[in-house]
Amino acid sequence: MTTVRVSVGRLSVECEPEDEATAHVMAEACNEALRLAKASWGLGPPADCRLYVMTSWRGFIFQSAPWPWRVMLALNYPLWSGRARRTWPYSAGWTQHYGRQIAIGIKPPLLLETSDKSVGVHMFVEEKDPVAKIRHLTCHELIHAASAHLHLPAWLNEGLAAASVDRFMGKPTIREDSLGLLQRTQPKSAPPSYRAMSRLQGETLAYHAVRGYWIVRLLEETCPGVLRELLSVRRTAKEIERRVADGLLIPPERLWTEIDQVLVDYFNRHGPSAPQANNGLGASALRHPGPHASR
Repeated sequence: MTTVRVSVGRLSVECEPEDEATAHVMAEACNEALRLAKASWGLGPPADCRLYVMTSWRGFIFQSAPWPWRVMLALNYPLWSGRARRTWPYSAGWTQHYGRQIAIGIKPPLLLETSDKSVGVHMFVEEKDPVAKIRHLTCHELIHAASAHLHLPAWLNEGLAAASVDRFMGKPTIREDSLGLLQRTQPKSAPPSYRAMSRLQGETLAYHAVRGYWIVRLLEETCPGVLRELLSVRRTAKEIERRVADGLLIPPERLWTEIDQVLVDYFNRHGPSAPQANNGLGASALRHPGPHASR
């Protein structure tokens, strides 16, 4: 198969010839997203990362994997393929880890248009510009790649990426009415892992995906600097939860039963404010994949 490679600093974007325009949009967004990761969170660029315009889940995984991993993936195909197949219809982007090597896959505009939006419709402000969608996704996945060494829990990993996209795009990208999901979803419990999230559907999956976003927004508005400090070194999930609970004045043992109401009360009082300035960045043009839903 003939492929095209577009280089951007130490990163590269690989695609089939017909998707070269999408690869160039991704390449342009890479530098901006990495500057934002450093300026906002103190996160440096991933040491070994490649990006792909992905047109099939199987093709992306086997193309992006190093040769020793391809053998292992083939031998263990029944163990991981079901989850990849389940999440593919509504996923817009994936970040794969092969040891220290990271691979990012972004669907091209045509596939994004035909993806299942039953999850994304509850989460994202509608974006009709295909170039903006690709930029959005590239930033989202690169924030995951830049923070991969921290092994963040799923709720913070997704929340950090979503909040970063707001800054990158210079506008809210998560629906304000997604706060309603926090209010009506029961029972209240600790966030699931990515593996558990891949079995969820519709509003339930959207709820867990946006919960971290609103927590990150609340921390940035009421405890500035806390997230940057948390991201300075690798911490356990429990350490992160304790620090978040302390900052929000919630008893740690009650964090996940009370946080949703705290979020709803705060943003109902203050209103979801505009994203912070994106530092001059233009708003133009093996862990298995998490459920990064189609916009």
